[in-house]
Amino acid sequence: MLLVPGVMLRTDPAGVASPVVFDVPRSGTWYPCDFRPDASFQDVHRSVSMYLHELYSVVPTAGATLLYALFPNAYIDANRHETDVDPELLSDEWAGPGILNPTVKSKLGIGLIHSAAGNNSLYDGKLTAADVRNRIENYFLPYHDELARIISEQRKASPASYHISCHSMASIGGRSTLDAGSPRSDIDIGDLNGKSCSPELSKLVEETFKRHGYRVTSNFHYAGAECVTRHGDPESGRHSLQIEVNRKLYMDEESLTRNAGFSELQKAIADLAGALKEFAAHRG
Repeated sequence: MLLVPGVMLRTDPAGVASPVVFDVPRSGTWYPCDFRPDASFQDVHRSVSMYLHELYSVVPTAGATLLYALFPNAYIDANRHETDVDPELLSDEWAGPGILNPTVKSKLGIGLIHSAAGNNSLYDGKLTAADVRNRIENYFLPYHDELARIISEQRKASPASYHISCHSMASIGGRSTLDAGSPRSDIDIGDLNGKSCSPELSKLVEETFKRHGYRVTSNFHYAGAECVTRHGDPESGRHSLQIEVNRKLYMDEESLTRNAGFSELQKAIADLAGALKEFAAHRG
């Protein structure tokens, strides 16, 4: 186990390890002392993918590694590129590292550094470039460096490594999404439209959840973002896949409390971890 307070928690495999790592990048609730948003705590906290680290806490028993980002994604979003920052958010000039390259996500307030909390502004002023660099250097990069290290070590020991990035989605598309106002599937698998992993891995994940009775789509709501883009390279044996689970399956979206479906979804996740271990063994 590795604990870097406020940054990450790594739980190592129990028993025989498999070349599989699950990462939970957007469920952290350790709010840094220098994080002083103007929005209400309730609005900020709703951006957290609640309970995901608990849902996936069963995967180490099947030989997988579990990496969990402890910082909230409203502080810095580990599923965005480190240059995806809107210069309008800064009070002074950016001096690197890199050149800022804001995407539509930053314009919507949900880039690397969030500027929106629900329908409200997250801050009442601007951030300094030094503050943003601190978040990148002391939170974002250490998390991704550790994930890359895990994948690299697994790849050295096995013909291939398998990385599952774990996310949750609202049951109805939000205002900043392409499916705004539309009901969503139970599980949406994202592999960058076939670019971040082998089709066999995507099929395995899809069939496992379908076997548990869930309605599964692929690259429909979310095709994947920084975590699978950054760490997926199937041609070199590094396979990355994103899983979005519909929050209504395991929690009440208004009260933010777990519901009766939590244990059933966790059973499906445990089954998936076991199936991935067997899948990797056969390819070894």
